[in-house]
Amino acid sequence: PHLPARSQPHVPARDVIKNSATLSASLGFARPMVYGKRLAAAKENRVYLQPSVSEVVNAAQSLYEDELLPCGHILLRRIRERIAHAQRAAAGEPPVAIPNVENVPHIYPNYLRSLCDSSPLFDVQPTEGHAYNVRLRGVESRLVDPNSPIDCYSAELWSEASEYLTRLDDESERLPSGRYACAQVLKSRDVAFLRGRSLGETCHIVQLAISHRRILGFIDGYLVPYIQSRECMKEFSAVTQQPAGDADPGEMPFATWEQLRTGLVEILANSSNPAPGMITLSNVKRL
Repeated sequence: PHLPARSQPHVPARDVIKNSATLSASLGFARPMVYGKRLAAAKENRVYLQPSVSEVVNAAQSLYEDELLPCGHILLRRIRERIAHAQRAAAGEPPVAIPNVENVPHIYPNYLRSLCDSSPLFDVQPTEGHAYNVRLRGVESRLVDPNSPIDCYSAELWSEASEYLTRLDDESERLPSGRYACAQVLKSRDVAFLRGRSLGETCHIVQLAISHRRILGFIDGYLVPYIQSRECMKEFSAVTQQPAGDADPGEMPFATWEQLRTGLVEILANSSNPAPGMITLSNVKRL
């Protein structure tokens, strides 16, 4: 597909992946050295991969097999996971349930979006902000949208899920904060209430456990039992009308309601994402 030209130079593949023929064969790629087309980001001096259309299709098909609706950031992750799997195979190492992608270069998000938009093989569906879903045209399959608010699971499943998840106490049992990564870990543990469930269903169950069921919550970059989470602490502080957080009032005083309103008005006046005068809720949370 025709993609916008970039000023960053290409870097030889041999610096990242040895034995590209083995890599291509293990992933079923038609062309070797495809992952050798990388970009050096000028700002961060970071190296990026440039996957081909066929590689993106293969990654999307693997998400279809997991019954997981491909969204942009998960598609980026799955492409890198497939490279990590192939690297292990090329090195003669046994397969693992969750591959380590730390040694696999990232993919420039805008590159993937441009590639999907430019190819007739993909149906790109924008969602909130810059997020988007990708479907394979002409391919019918049951796909689970993890963001769906519809809870179609039995009371028995939720009872078993609550019993297991609320007993996660040891730090070694903490779950990754990302919905997809958390689902992968739970599947790898072979917990009883998820047996027979696809990865897509597991992602949806994790999302509902966070947003609707209040079984899980966030703290320090992990998912933990809700009672241990930052959200629960904030809720308790609100009920008892006490400040939430660890700020020292002498160094960082808490804002008044009037200051909050003034600040939000200023933020909205200078924001244009996803549209002028608007800001996504996820970005407000990061302020």
